[in-house]
Order: sequence, then structure tokens, then C-alpha cells
Amino acid sequence: MRRGPGTAYRRAQSLRFLLTRDRRAVVDFLRARWPVPVPLGARLRLVARFVAITNAVRTYHTQAEMLAVAGAILARAGGRDLTVVEAGCGKGGSTAKLSLVVRLAGGRLHAFDSFRGIPPNDEVHETIWGTRVTFRPGAFRSRLRGVERVLARHGAPEVVRLHKGWFEETMPRFDAPVDVALLDVDLASATRTCVRRLVPRLRPGGVLFSQDGHLRATVALLGDERFWRDEVGVEPPRVEGLGRAKLLAVFAPSGR
Repeated sequence: MRRGPGTAYRRAQSLRFLLTRDRRAVVDFLRARWPVPVPLGARLRLVARFVAITNAVRTYHTQAEMLAVAGAILARAGGRDLTVVEAGCGKGGSTAKLSLVVRLAGGRLHAFDSFRGIPPNDEVHETIWGTRVTFRPGAFRSRLRGVERVLARHGAPEVVRLHKGWFEETMPRFDAPVDVALLDVDLASATRTCVRRLVPRLRPGGVLFSQDGHLRATVALLGDERFWRDEVGVEPPRVEGLGRAKLLAVFAPSGR
């Protein structure tokens, strides 16, 4: 009896697709230099694990986006109490990927999610490409135990702490300095809450990523100088990709 393609074959096909679509990001990741040595074999294995997680768990990002965040984490490895924050776990795929990188970097990952999906809201969004998007209450819902299972199977649960609840309830209780943060929260109101709480906690040289840069409401918020000065309490920082890219990078304000 003829058998279907094996696991090794499927992984090879997935990696070939990744190298076609996100070739530049993969090459940059493999060539990057970081404070701690990461052998080429370990980098290749991490890329392969990323592909395997995407094949197993529904995710809402590209591999290029996650490799950019992974590179930022590894660029800050070796420091004291390396701390990474994720806001918005989805089904746990991104959390699992981040946990593998954080373990490699010797840090801790704090992942925040309501585990109830998108909260009630009346926001209607338009993307930078001109399409309209509505985030219905309950969308992207995941279960805490489901994310825990994904972490146990695909990630490094020993470096992760999951924080359950709405951001406005859980973020104020978090008081650790932050090196890298990743937001995938969709709503402008959620972005406002997370940025207000996390940017003041960024260490010098820290960075906050947002995967919501394709939403005009996010662009308007992060481009508003009054928001930064009046609500966040900092001078407007450099925001890389604003108005042009889905993945934005907000760098720690000067003087931090």
C-alpha cells in the first residue's frame, strides 16, 4: 500500500515555502549577530519549529513578523532579568514561538489575554489598504487550558506566565521592567491600554511591537503627539513602519 508524504517531507515542503515567501527575513535571522552565541544549527531548528507550530496551530502573523520579534529578543539577550511581554495570545501559536526564543535568550515571557476573545466594542476599522474591518465581541477566543496545551506540546512552558483577564484589569498589576513587548490586540482601545502601561516600563533600548499597524485607528493613535505626552507621559518616540507596515516597532523614548 502506498503511503502519503511523511513528516520529514511535509516539513521540507513547508520550509521551502517559507524560504520562498519570507526568504529575506529568514536570511537576515540566520546571519544576525547577537550578544549571546546562537549556532547556525540552533537557528535553523528554531525556524523549523516556527514552521511546525504554524502547521499545527492557527496563527495570525507571518513568519517574517515573528522572526523580526525573535531577532529583537535575541539582540537583548544576556542582560539582567530579560523580560518579554505578549498581549494577545490567540490560539497560543505566537506564545509558543516566543517561548522558544525567550528560553534561548535566558529570559521570561509574560503573556496577557482575556481568554474570552475580543471585548464588547463599537469600533469599526479601516485598513491602510482601504478595506473595512469589524472586530466582533468574542472573536479570536481561546481557552487558557488550550493555550497551556499548545505550550506544553510546542513551546517552552517553563519560561511562561499566563495572565488571564481584560488588559485594563491585568496590566496595572504588572510592574516589571520590559525589554521587548508584542501587541496583537486589534482594538484601538486595547492598544491604548497596553501602550500606556508598557511603554513607560521599557528599559533603555527596549522595543514594543504592534501587529496592528495595518489599522488606521492604530496609526492615528501612535502618530498622535498628544497621546504620548498627555496619556503615556513621554515624548513621542520613534515608530518604525507607521502608516506603511503591519508590524510596527515603537522604540523606548529618549532618556529611558
